[in-house]
Amino acid sequence: MAKYMVQSIQSGTHPKITYYRAQSAHPSHSESGAFTEAAITHYVAKFGVDRSTVEKGSYKSDQGVPTGGQVEKI
Repeated sequence: MAKYMVQSIQSGTHPKITYYRAQSAHPSHSESGAFTEAAITHYVAKFGVDRSTVEKGSYKSDQGVPTGGQVEKI
């Protein structure tokens, strides 16, 4: 079974989105950082919010596909 990095993002009254992406066996800081940046960039473009208003939830690795709420693979 594939393992995924998972990161939730939200801003103001816009919905929280939980993003996920397949990961390497042991994700490096650069891999996890690039994933978080991609999630933020996608959220900002999707809702047209200012990057400074984005709130990051906790980052987790070695997860299954997230369920519940709004979920997007990037």
